This record gives sequence, C-alpha cells and structure tokens, in this order.
Amino acid sequence: MDIQTRLVHAGEERINGAVVTPIFQSSTFVSPKEEEYHDIRYLRLNNTPNHRALHAKLAAVCGGEDALVAGSGMAAITTALMTVLNSGDHLLIQDCLYGGTHSFVTQDAPGLGLSYDFIAGNAPETWAAKLRPETRAVDGVPLTHPLMVGAHFEAVLAFAREHGLVSLIDNTFASPCNFRPLEIGFDIELHSATKYLNGHSDLVAGVVVGSAAHVKAIKHKLNHLGGSLDVHACFLLQRGLKTLSLRMRQHDENGLRLAHFLAEQEQVVRVNYPRLESHPQYERAQRLFAGAGGVLSFE
Repeated sequence: MDIQTRLVHAGEERINGAVVTPIFQSSTFVSPKEEEYHDIRYLRLNNTPNHRALHAKLAAVCGGEDALVAGSGMAAITTALMTVLNSGDHLLIQDCLYGGTHSFVTQDAPGLGLSYDFIAGNAPETWAAKLRPETRAVDGVPLTHPLMVGAHFEAVLAFAREHGLVSLIDNTFASPCNFRPLEIGFDIELHSATKYLNGHSDLVAGVVVGSAAHVKAIKHKLNHLGGSLDVHACFLLQRGLKTLSLRMRQHDENGLRLAHFLAEQEQVVRVNYPRLESHPQYERAQRLFAGAGGVLSFE
C-alpha cells in the first residue's frame, strides 16, 4: 500500500460507520478480564480507541510492528532511552543532535546512573574507541539543525549489529515520507510529532515506532511515568497525518528552491541543505532520502 494511502486509511476504526475516529472523552473504559496492569482500559495507559487507531496508523506509515504516542517529543525520546538503558549502562550518541536530547543526556542521565559518549556521526572508524563493556545503545539523527547533517546510517547499523547494541534514530526532520529508518534496519524510530507529522502548530506530541517487543517495553515505562497524550491531541495528530505526504512534497520543493536561491547570492558564504550538490552528504541524501524537507541554514 502506498504511503499516501496508509496516511489516510491505516488504523481508521469505522465506529458506527464514522469515516473519522471520534474523540472518546472518557478516562476509564469497561475492561474485559485483564492479564496485567497495563491491560486496564485507562487513558494514562495509552489504550483508548483514539490511541489505538493512531498507533496503528503510525506503525503502518513508518513500517514498524507497533507504535506509541507520548505527551511530547521529549517524552518519547527520554522514555525510550530510559527503557533500553538501565543504571550503570552506557550510551553512544551522535555529537550533533536536538538540544533537548543533548540537555537530557548531559544533565539528567548521569543522575540516573547512565553514562554516555558523543560520537562523530560520519567518522565510524572512531566509534570503537568509545565502546565499553556496558554500552547498550547507539542513538543517531538523519538530519540535524543547524548544519543539516546526519550520521553514516549503514555504518551505524553495522556497528550496532556487531556489538549487540539497540539502534535508535530521531527521524523528526526527515519524516516517514522522506526516510523510513526501520526499513533499513534501525530498531527504534522517534519523532517530535509537533513538527512535520502534525503540521498545524496546534499540539505537542511524540512518537515511538519499532518492534512489538520494544514498543511494549517503552509503553510500560511511559505508563508509569505518566507522559500520555490527551485524546484531543490524538484526534488532531491523526487528522494532521492525512496530509503529511502533500505537505512534505511542498516542503521539499520549497526547501530546494530556497537553497538554490541562497546559494546564488553573493552575500551568502554557505548553504546547508542535503539536496545541494555542495553538501558533504549529497550522495547519501540522494540515495536514501526522497527529499530533504523545508529546513535549511546558511552563513
């Protein structure tokens, strides 16, 4: 099924014939016999009909077995990291990454007993020197702000497999329309749905996609931490996703046109946009990305 079709139709529950999943304004639901705490039908446990429909759509769109929404992108990122890492564990993380993630790793993670090392995303020959016996995961980004560079994905995956590491990637700036990291072998895909996925600047949300086992573990952690997404926000995000492909197509076109325009100006020294031939990762972007989105920077 084409991604445009999946964005519109995947996960939609035709409740009483409604072509749009209604908002279920209820904190608690009648439950069948539960086998464990997380089976209780309760909004904080991320299992309302609005959550289930949205999870199914996101899993189908990103190519994962399951998906989970959270109260913000940082709720998704931090909960995923705190699930795959335990006290005493070590993380390898790309040196150019989202500021909120950088702050969590450098300021909060040490207090949880977690250690880390930053790695240069495009220097795989240097990564082994920072590996420790307690290293458990490697975290990367396909497009970073402000330089719009990404890690060497194939090398990250090979390194993770060789050393038995969980591989995570923040795919916010690429979106599933332009890059689907799970399809090339990443374990966990993360998003701030506040940006491209929703696209209307009217909600804050996060997304986790991956194998059923990884998502279940992260969901259980999120259930305990309480970072659930309100059902109204679920409804808005489900609506926003339906136009993602159309919006990304225009973002890609606008971004490339603006990048070319800026590159022709005498006052501009450098334009950072992966679809420009002058970009150091142009070949990789052409090979792996369907587009580079609407974010760029220049000097």
